Amino acid sequence: MVFKRPNPRLSVNLTPVANIEQVRTAKLLGVVLCDSLLFDEFVHAVLKTCSQRMYLMKLLRDQGLPSKELHCIFHALVVSKIRYAMPA
Repeated sequence: MVFKRPNPRLSVNLTPVANIEQVRTAKLLGVVLCDSLLFDEFVHAVLKTCSQRMYLMKLLRDQGLPSKELHCIFHALVVSKIRYAMPA
């Protein structure tokens, strides 16, 4: 992956290397890296995961899980994902 500034005037044309695929994004240690060094893809992935987990919370609530347990599961599934994504 070649990292570059998001400036159209500074385009880099690299010749492809045999048996190596060129990609625009890559996931490394849970962080989505983009060739333009923007974090849009990473934020989108975190929001998607949190949305899926919130849907699971709704299903658990609809099944009658008490609010104390829902609160604990919320912190384990959603808050932990957000804290992991945010820099300290």
